[in-house]
Amino acid sequence: MQWTRFPLWFGELFTGAKSFKANPLIGSDRLNRYGLHVGRVWLAYWMSRLRMAMLAPGVPRADREQFQRYGYVLKEDYLPEAQFQALVKAVREYEGEIRECCQGDTNTHRILLAPEVLEQLPAVKAVLEDSALKRLFRYCAGHARLPICHVENVHNGSRDSATARDPQKNLHVDTFQPTMKFWLYLEDVTDENGPFVFVPGSNRPHRERLKWEYEMSLRAKAHADRYTARGSFRVSEEDARKLGVSGPQPFRVKANTLLIANTFGVHARGNAEPGSSRLALWGMSRTNPFLPLPGLGFDYFNRLQYRVLQRMRRQEDARAAAKGGQSSWHVIEQRRL
Repeated sequence: MQWTRFPLWFGELFTGAKSFKANPLIGSDRLNRYGLHVGRVWLAYWMSRLRMAMLAPGVPRADREQFQRYGYVLKEDYLPEAQFQALVKAVREYEGEIRECCQGDTNTHRILLAPEVLEQLPAVKAVLEDSALKRLFRYCAGHARLPICHVENVHNGSRDSATARDPQKNLHVDTFQPTMKFWLYLEDVTDENGPFVFVPGSNRPHRERLKWEYEMSLRAKAHADRYTARGSFRVSEEDARKLGVSGPQPFRVKANTLLIANTFGVHARGNAEPGSSRLALWGMSRTNPFLPLPGLGFDYFNRLQYRVLQRMRRQEDARAAAKGGQSSWHVIEQRRL
């Protein structure tokens, strides 16, 4: 063990670091037997609830109650029809940098909706700048900083599904802390193109969930599944039924449906027919789970996070190119989704 790195490993206990393999303190069998992981889960949840309480004004009570009880908010026919059609048209006609990530048999394409891109897409900007939506985003994220947004197109069965299964199609939790993701679907979501699957009620650290987290923490470091070892626990169908108020629920929804989910809850990308795709506005928000205050939400910080992500992507591109390969999110020649 490289004890000179101990201060770094110790400091990560107070952040969103989650890898049982990369951090020997997070992955410590002894510490987790004493409840380190479960304690982080419990504290992160209640710190999130504290921040959300501060961000609750202006958010409809029904939305708050549904999100807290079940872990998601669902709004059908979200936009007026004319505005929705203008949004779809703008997205489909836009030409810009597209990045691709290949996982198993799925290729995901995304356009980062950085400030300079939004200026070219006023129909998209009008949706994301809506004050009611921003209040809801901030409440569900438990942070005043807005989510990083993309246009996303998920291409199913792009490669040999017999030898490469998309790991996102296995039930899992993203991390030990509450995390917000959203989709504004631009086309119908069916069994054919892979609906989002979620276990309602699995977003709360009740007794059964904490017991499961404890048991997982004792074997995560040496787990055969690399995602579990990195802190994104995979969940069996049997466990999924125990962790929520019902089993996994697929969200087969019409176009123009807004879905916001807490991906601390058990979820997955649904199985889909090869050759199908699913287009949406997509975004996520994650912050330090142990902050007691929700931040200030200045526009400067909302813009800065895009700059930071763009710089990280360029650095990943350079490192991968130096090794003769591609980064996990690499630029492709295609210019339209």
